[in-house]
Amino acid sequence: MSSTPLLSIGLFVYNGEPFIRKALDSLLGQTFRDFELIISDNASTDRTAEICLENAAVDPRVRVYQADRNMGAGWNVRRVYFLATGKYFKWAACDDVCELTFIERCVEALERDPELVVAHAKTQVVDENGKFLEDYEWPLATDSPRPLRRFRDLLLNDHMCYQIFGVMRMETLKKLPPQGSYVNSDGVLLAQMGLLGRFYEAPERLFISTRHLGQSSKSLPSRIKVKKRRFRLTNRHGTLPSPEWWDPAHAKAITFPEWRQLKEYSLSVWNAPLRSTQRLGGFLLLGPWTVKHFRRMMKDLLIAADQVLYNWQMSRVSAAEFTRAEEKSA
Repeated sequence: MSSTPLLSIGLFVYNGEPFIRKALDSLLGQTFRDFELIISDNASTDRTAEICLENAAVDPRVRVYQADRNMGAGWNVRRVYFLATGKYFKWAACDDVCELTFIERCVEALERDPELVVAHAKTQVVDENGKFLEDYEWPLATDSPRPLRRFRDLLLNDHMCYQIFGVMRMETLKKLPPQGSYVNSDGVLLAQMGLLGRFYEAPERLFISTRHLGQSSKSLPSRIKVKKRRFRLTNRHGTLPSPEWWDPAHAKAITFPEWRQLKEYSLSVWNAPLRSTQRLGGFLLLGPWTVKHFRRMMKDLLIAADQVLYNWQMSRVSAAEFTRAEEKSA
């Protein structure tokens, strides 16, 4: 391996003990060898850190960083990116597996065609026991030479964003803001990448995504999980994962995830290197997106009102508990 690896892999993890050994084996066993593996453990409370350090002790490509407290997935996703040094970059999750030729196929494509910005492979989905569930199929025109065609498909299709775990050209990534701590920030980043260049998809199913109850898309906001009886305006929740999954400090935040996405997509079009007519076309594409998401945007308003009510109720409970403690100590 050269002093500066060709590829940086950033694995972000929190309490990944059930899956991380298999994920690490799949990465460290790749036929492509010229990479560094940056692991950021977000103050796990299980044996995740121990397993990662075991691998670092026997493989010099592995670097392990441990947080003192859970900083949220958004911080962890950005941390591995900021620590990367390679020409190419790949995010990795603790519960996903790559077939042994995945990275080789992706890097070959990027090296062959300098206009490609992301290389990924077709996806297979399994359950937590590794049992086959489905071959994921959602064709997108991300290989189109037209930036608005790529942006349109990434914007208006409810795809699973598996391309985020492909291999990306770091030079292109650095032209964009780091991935944010908000719902569908990975989808926004992919749309931004699509405005800058073409994607390549290997026809083989070399990426294996694990579907299980502990994954981010199953996380619920605190106001839904709380067991205390309270008056509620609604039991609905916004698009998952919940705000506190991205950042624990946002557990009581008033968020409008659908409106935030509209804002970020608008900024993406505004900041992209497009001709005036293309930029206008990009803004016009936000019209059908808004129509499609209108009900969710209205639901955001109701959920925000219930969050305000929840915060007020919890503050009254805390105040009452403080008063009772003061009376006992008097």
